[in-house]
Amino acid sequence: MKLNKFFLLLILSFFVTNCVFFINTAGEDKEKLLYTQLKFWENIRIDGVIEANYKSFVFRKNITIRKNNSAFRIDIYDSGIFGMQPTPFISAHYDSILTIRTPDQQINQLNHGNNEELDLSIFFKLSDLYAIKNEIIEHQKFRYKDTNVIFSDDMKISEIRSNTNATKISFNYLQDLDSITFYKEGIDITNIQIDKITHPNEEIKRLK
Repeated sequence: MKLNKFFLLLILSFFVTNCVFFINTAGEDKEKLLYTQLKFWENIRIDGVIEANYKSFVFRKNITIRKNNSAFRIDIYDSGIFGMQPTPFISAHYDSILTIRTPDQQINQLNHGNNEELDLSIFFKLSDLYAIKNEIIEHQKFRYKDTNVIFSDDMKISEIRSNTNATKISFNYLQDLDSITFYKEGIDITNIQIDKITHPNEEIKRLK
């Protein structure tokens, strides 16, 4: 009888020890995945095709998105004749102010005080999130001002959602980041199909 109790305690001890080990290992794995994903967004260039459909405004054009730790820039291109010498159709640059160059080459500047939807500073905070890694791993999301950033089970950023309006960005993955979709009031208004992602460390020039 004592021998049976001994083996029972031994088995229970082995089971509990291994459960703790697997929990710790899973946490360590998620921490590594989170670190990798946050590094992924520090310096990034995305090349692809943008399809926009909003009310009567529809187009399909090439797009380049570039981001570093202090600014990001979006260039949407006209292909030109036979796809040669593409020229920017619309460009946008953001650091502390959003600057937009329209197809007629007009430059417009907007800051966060003009419109709550234009607070894009969340994109410069992603590399700092490792400091709150435990919270992110436990809840798979965090809140920054009026924005929620949601992570998938493998700690990839899956969604950025505004808490003050019906605006949402969805990041879609096959294995790697495959597309980015923008929603307004539940309607898919813009989709970016990604052809190539690189991570150059480069200066991002302002519009002028």
